[in-house]
Amino acid sequence: MERDGHTFLVGQLRAEPPAAIGGLLEDHLTHLAGAVQGARRRQAQQLQNASDEALDHIPRLLRGPIKKIVG
Repeated sequence: MERDGHTFLVGQLRAEPPAAIGGLLEDHLTHLAGAVQGARRRQAQQLQNASDEALDHIPRLLRGPIKKIVG
């Protein structure tokens, strides 16, 4: 599915980008959207790693119920 850079960026930001970004070329918008997407993926992975590490400090018997509570 092909999309233009502005649409891709709006999807990644989940909002309209600032007006100052409107002057960027299409390739730059696409690159910026890709950078935001990559940053979101890295952040999600780091959060997952941190929660897994935090669960390591909890007794094994309690991990299952705590995972259900936390989500």
